[in-house]
Amino acid sequence: MVEIESESRFIWRQIRFLITLPVLFIEILIGKKEWKELSRPFREIIHFLFEPKITVLLIAANIVIFILEIFYFSKEQMINLLFKPSDIFTFNYTPVISSWFLHASVAHLVGNMIFLYIFGRVVEKDFGWKIIPIYFGSAIVSDIFSALMGEGGIGASGAIAGLIGTAILLHPFYLTYLIIGIPLPIIIVGWFAIISDVTGILMPQRDNIGHFAHLGGYFAISLLVFFFNKEHKEKAKKGLIINIIFVLLMLFYWFYLR
Repeated sequence: MVEIESESRFIWRQIRFLITLPVLFIEILIGKKEWKELSRPFREIIHFLFEPKITVLLIAANIVIFILEIFYFSKEQMINLLFKPSDIFTFNYTPVISSWFLHASVAHLVGNMIFLYIFGRVVEKDFGWKIIPIYFGSAIVSDIFSALMGEGGIGASGAIAGLIGTAILLHPFYLTYLIIGIPLPIIIVGWFAIISDVTGILMPQRDNIGHFAHLGGYFAISLLVFFFNKEHKEKAKKGLIINIIFVLLMLFYWFYLR
């Protein structure tokens, strides 16, 4: 298991620093502490942001390829690199793989990278470098599922959906502050994403979102769980029960209490 600090622990440490700041000033003035102590939160922020190294590398790869996409890829090249359902059945691997790193706009990239960071951080904490086969395994299952549904496209969201499914199974009550600044259990964030995709399929709109690809990514965890070790399988079993209860409570609210 990789030592990656939770968001909650990091936030509370910064709050504690602010509370004790007057005392720190006094200690600096009487010579017990040095002025560089005031920069400690900034050093800790940098450490916190880059702590999940594999997740950060995946984000960096997506950003670099998006920059190349804007400045160096022609329209014809982009068309050739887009994933199309036929690519799966003809074993045309280049667009299958390249599409995982391409994005349609800055907003598309930023949204995906925020979710990649939030859920990648949680998964990497448990799996370390093994987050890589989870990420790309989910991308493959996502593409197969979307191809069967006649849907193609670009983006890392199918792979990220696999991380979402993994995270809400293993750590459903992990709190994230990185969406609206207030603590939200990732089971809520994850199921909001899942429900959005289910709704997008049941009530189709021209939103250019690969909802089937996302569902394939969520489904991938049901296959990848067989490669988990005993500890992770036990966590996944408990997490599955928690998620089922959560979904039942949502359905009860929707149909009876709303």
